[in-house]
Amino acid sequence: MRSFSLISGGSGGWGGRPDFRRPQQARRDVRRSTNSSASGAGPSGRGTYFDKVAGLNGPLKAALTSGALSAVGDLLAQALISQTAAREGAPKPAYDPMRTLRMLGYGFLWYGPCQFYWYNLLEYMLPIKNTANFLTKVTANQLVLAPTTLSTVFCYNLLLTGNGAAIPGKLRNDLWPTMVNGWKFWIPAASINFYCVPLQYQVLYMSACGVLWTAYLSYTSNMPAPAPAAAAAVAPAAVGAPGAKKPCCEGKKAK
Repeated sequence: MRSFSLISGGSGGWGGRPDFRRPQQARRDVRRSTNSSASGAGPSGRGTYFDKVAGLNGPLKAALTSGALSAVGDLLAQALISQTAAREGAPKPAYDPMRTLRMLGYGFLWYGPCQFYWYNLLEYMLPIKNTANFLTKVTANQLVLAPTTLSTVFCYNLLLTGNGAAIPGKLRNDLWPTMVNGWKFWIPAASINFYCVPLQYQVLYMSACGVLWTAYLSYTSNMPAPAPAAAAAVAPAAVGAPGAKKPCCEGKKAK
């Protein structure tokens, strides 16, 4: 656009003040404009998605943030389990540092970088803030990111604890119920994230929400199972058990 001012008569438009810059400077401006176009930037100067996420500073920062907050979430979960056990008079479980280390590794190695690239992709594809883009981001977050992260955390923990054979059953039994419960928490959280939080703080905000979610998952998954009272009540009525009464019509032959 600057070289265009040489023809139009000035930087202010038609009939404006003439531009008396040297021809060398004008040629340099043209070369800069050409290089910018060759690098993938469009007429508005918007680069490609890979330009947006280039470098290690962004994903490394997201990894450190998510790893630290994932560890805090597990510490909170283990503290809640210990308090619950003490309140109920049950033996207090010992602190498990390896579980905290596993969650720290999950946040650092996968969840943080994954969020960084994912949210930048959504921002690149849907840059305009309007209702349609907002709903699209929230929906994609729950239908793409949620099952991906839940599947990976299940597989990650089971593999590191030597229970890789239990992965298919874990995914079959727990993935869908966990996703449904997660939607109750993450849809409001993601709505605030996409509508109010600037892009550079979205990983931090979602990781902070993840502290509560990690604590909730750890707390509920480690709660003691209820006593099988119903099974004990039914046991005396088992067939062949001493004292068990037979149904009134049992033993009648069909006429």
